[in-house]
Amino acid sequence: MDHGPDIGMQTDDVMARAVLAAVLFHAPVLVIRFDAAQRVTFTNTYAQRMLGHALRERTLAALLVEFSPAIDLRALLAQPDATHMLTLRTAAGVPESFMFRFFPVADETLAVGYLDVQEQRRLQEEVLLLNQTLNNLTRQLQQANAELRDLNQLKNVFLGMAAHDLRNPLGVILTYTGFILDEASARLTAEQCGFLSTCQNAAASMQRLIGDFLDVAMIESGALRIEPAPVSIAAIIANVLQLARLLAAKKNVALHLPEIPDEWRIMADGPKLEQVILNLVSNAIEYSRPGQHVWLSTRWAPPALTLAVCDEGPGIAPADQACLFTAFAHTGARKTAGERSVGLGLVIARKIIEAHHGRIWVESVPGHGATFSFTVPIHATDTLTPRNHG
Repeated sequence: MDHGPDIGMQTDDVMARAVLAAVLFHAPVLVIRFDAAQRVTFTNTYAQRMLGHALRERTLAALLVEFSPAIDLRALLAQPDATHMLTLRTAAGVPESFMFRFFPVADETLAVGYLDVQEQRRLQEEVLLLNQTLNNLTRQLQQANAELRDLNQLKNVFLGMAAHDLRNPLGVILTYTGFILDEASARLTAEQCGFLSTCQNAAASMQRLIGDFLDVAMIESGALRIEPAPVSIAAIIANVLQLARLLAAKKNVALHLPEIPDEWRIMADGPKLEQVILNLVSNAIEYSRPGQHVWLSTRWAPPALTLAVCDEGPGIAPADQACLFTAFAHTGARKTAGERSVGLGLVIARKIIEAHHGRIWVESVPGHGATFSFTVPIHATDTLTPRNHG
């Protein structure tokens, strides 16, 4: 008996089942079935791996990354021989474009999609080209950064040399103008004394600026060194008072400093910490008007000491506060006697406080003054916990 047709049909059936199994479980092909409401009713293994396992009941619109109007399955089914490129949200969170064809199956729709190999290759080539361009730009940037570092180092050396050479003649000017004002002012007219005072104030201002430039050059070159030792907070405040009292008296600004217990001692670089406090107090005085007040307060709360300087000046706008501790920063507020500044004092203060493993910040409301505060570790050598003073 001839069984040829039956064997052929059986072979075709086996082949069809094998192809179907390959498509459903192994092949890199998306197979998604939608009901009449465009909800997912079935997906193959590859679709679950690419788009995620929680696909049931999701709609076609929820799967797509599209900026055009909603996809109409009926319109797609009207073009059975057409291939449509659709971008889907993958399980990895990266949009991926697939080429789809749509087939009607009873009252449902079967969508079969695959990756466009040529498009993938083109995208890979573009990515490689972009990577090469990025690598070239990175090398150019590294070279430019190296040149900038060399130029910055050269600038610091030049700045340090220039500032150092200017410091001595300015010291001479200050010494001799002070000597003339002290010893010969009785033989000078008021106008001549005024000229000498102006020269002395200008020279003192330049000397402070030169000191700031030297400090910044030292900081940028990495030469800032903190030499911690047990220091008395009372002694530091006393030194600041001695230096700031004259500036406050000239502007008729009341300066309020707390009484500090002698036992308040911390491990710090005394001269540098004094430099920070004097800068904050001097700024507060310079931004104050005659008759206003400046307060310095302290808080001893191991393991840290907090010091704050508060004034009644014009305050600082929020936009200016963000850049206040950067080099050459200037705010909308102006010093009340026209004092000059290049915006380096707070940068130096920040670097010194950070070198002590502390932090510095400002709080201000425009029109209601400003409060500059910093905190530094105490590293106390004893177990004293003095009361707060302010």
